[in-house]
Amino acid sequence: LIRFGREVDRIYDHHTGRSVIHDDALKRQIAIAQSGSRSSVVWNPWIDKCARLGDMGPDGYRGMVCVETTNAGTDIVTVAPGASHTLAVAYTVSAHLN
Repeated sequence: LIRFGREVDRIYDHHTGRSVIHDDALKRQIAIAQSGSRSSVVWNPWIDKCARLGDMGPDGYRGMVCVETTNAGTDIVTVAPGASHTLAVAYTVSAHLN
Protein backbone atom coordinates (compact mmCIF):
# COMPACT_ATOMS: atom_id res chain seq x y z
CA LEU A 1 0.00 0.00 0.00
CA ILE A 2 1.40 3.36 -1.01
CA ARG A 3 0.00 6.55 0.45
CA PHE A 4 1.23 9.86 -0.88
CA GLY A 5 2.41 12.52 1.54
CA ARG A 6 5.40 13.71 -0.48
CA GLU A 7 6.96 13.30 -3.91
CA VAL A 8 7.30 9.65 -4.94
CA ASP A 9 9.46 8.42 -7.83
CA ARG A 10 10.44 4.88 -6.99
CA ILE A 11 11.27 1.58 -8.65
CA TYR A 12 9.62 -1.41 -6.99
CA ASP A 13 11.87 -4.38 -7.75
CA HIS A 14 10.70 -8.00 -7.63
CA HIS A 15 7.12 -6.95 -8.33
CA THR A 16 5.26 -9.54 -10.36
CA GLY A 17 1.72 -9.25 -9.01
CA ARG A 18 -1.08 -6.89 -9.85
CA SER A 19 -1.04 -3.25 -8.91
CA VAL A 20 -4.37 -1.70 -7.93
CA ILE A 21 -5.17 2.00 -7.84
CA HIS A 22 -8.06 2.81 -5.51
CA ASP A 23 -9.72 5.88 -7.01
CA ASP A 24 -12.10 7.06 -4.29
CA ALA A 25 -13.04 10.24 -6.21
CA LEU A 26 -14.51 8.27 -9.12
CA LYS A 27 -15.45 5.23 -7.00
CA ARG A 28 -13.42 2.78 -9.07
CA GLN A 29 -10.40 0.52 -9.00
CA ILE A 30 -7.85 0.29 -11.76
CA ALA A 31 -6.02 -3.05 -11.79
CA ILE A 32 -2.73 -3.30 -13.65
CA ALA A 33 -1.49 -6.78 -14.63
CA GLN A 34 1.96 -7.11 -16.13
CA SER A 35 3.99 -9.78 -17.88
CA GLY A 36 7.60 -9.80 -19.04
CA SER A 37 8.44 -7.51 -16.15
CA ARG A 38 9.49 -7.89 -12.53
CA SER A 39 9.53 -4.19 -11.67
CA SER A 40 7.19 -1.22 -11.55
CA VAL A 41 7.75 2.52 -11.20
CA VAL A 42 5.32 4.64 -9.17
CA TRP A 43 5.46 8.42 -9.57
CA ASN A 44 3.63 11.43 -8.17
CA PRO A 45 5.32 14.88 -8.37
CA TRP A 46 3.73 16.28 -5.19
CA ILE A 47 3.47 19.99 -4.46
CA ASP A 48 6.84 21.57 -5.37
CA LYS A 49 7.51 19.69 -8.61
CA CYS A 50 3.88 20.01 -9.67
CA ALA A 51 4.16 23.81 -9.37
CA ARG A 52 7.08 23.69 -11.86
CA LEU A 53 5.22 21.54 -14.39
CA GLY A 54 3.29 23.70 -16.80
CA ASP A 55 0.66 21.15 -17.76
CA MET A 56 -0.72 20.03 -14.39
CA GLY A 57 -1.94 23.08 -12.52
CA PRO A 58 -1.02 23.84 -8.91
CA ASP A 59 -3.10 21.00 -7.40
CA GLY A 60 -2.66 18.53 -10.26
CA TYR A 61 -0.66 16.14 -8.08
CA ARG A 62 -3.86 15.41 -6.12
CA GLY A 63 -5.53 13.77 -9.11
CA MET A 64 -2.74 11.76 -10.68
CA VAL A 65 -0.50 8.82 -10.14
CA CYS A 66 1.74 7.16 -12.69
CA VAL A 67 2.24 3.39 -12.41
CA GLU A 68 4.60 2.09 -15.08
CA THR A 69 5.30 -1.52 -15.98
CA THR A 70 9.06 -1.60 -16.49
CA ASN A 71 12.26 -3.54 -16.83
CA ALA A 72 14.20 -1.25 -14.49
CA GLY A 73 16.49 -1.46 -11.46
CA THR A 74 17.50 -5.08 -10.95
CA ASP A 75 15.08 -6.14 -13.73
CA ILE A 76 16.98 -4.67 -16.69
CA VAL A 77 16.62 -6.82 -19.79
CA THR A 78 19.37 -7.00 -22.40
CA VAL A 79 18.13 -8.21 -25.76
CA ALA A 80 20.73 -9.84 -27.97
CA PRO A 81 20.76 -9.10 -31.72
CA GLY A 82 18.00 -11.11 -33.39
CA ALA A 83 16.33 -11.96 -30.06
CA SER A 84 13.17 -10.45 -28.63
CA HIS A 85 11.56 -9.60 -25.31
CA THR A 86 7.88 -8.92 -24.75
CA LEU A 87 6.65 -6.68 -21.97
CA ALA A 88 2.87 -6.40 -21.73
CA VAL A 89 0.36 -4.70 -19.49
CA ALA A 90 -3.41 -5.01 -19.15
CA TYR A 91 -5.65 -2.51 -17.37
CA THR A 92 -9.03 -3.39 -15.87
CA VAL A 93 -11.37 -0.77 -14.46
CA SER A 94 -14.13 -1.83 -12.07
CA ALA A 95 -16.45 -0.33 -9.48
CA HIS A 96 -14.79 0.42 -6.13
CA LEU A 97 -15.46 -2.39 -3.67
CA ASN A 98 -15.82 -0.19 -0.56
